[in-house]
Amino acid sequence: MTNRTVVLRWVLAGPVAMAVAFVVMAAMPLWFPEGAAGIDHLILPLILFPAIWAAAFFYACLAENLGRAGVILSGLLLVNGAAAGWAVWGGP
Repeated sequence: MTNRTVVLRWVLAGPVAMAVAFVVMAAMPLWFPEGAAGIDHLILPLILFPAIWAAAFFYACLAENLGRAGVILSGLLLVNGAAAGWAVWGGP
């Protein structure tokens, strides 16, 4: 592996995976159904945060095509970030 590949993989598996996990967790209450007590849609994203981070981390570490991994992780970041931002600043 070249130095550029190692650095790109490190960036994708480190800060990008953490940012993706945080933003997906922030957007999850928008698409999770409310539970009987009305709080399940808030608690489950907190509980699932480590699983989301692990999935993004291992995908970035094990992906053969780093360009595709970058596009997928960036897409997740942008789509969920836009949904969370829309709900906070301009949603219904």
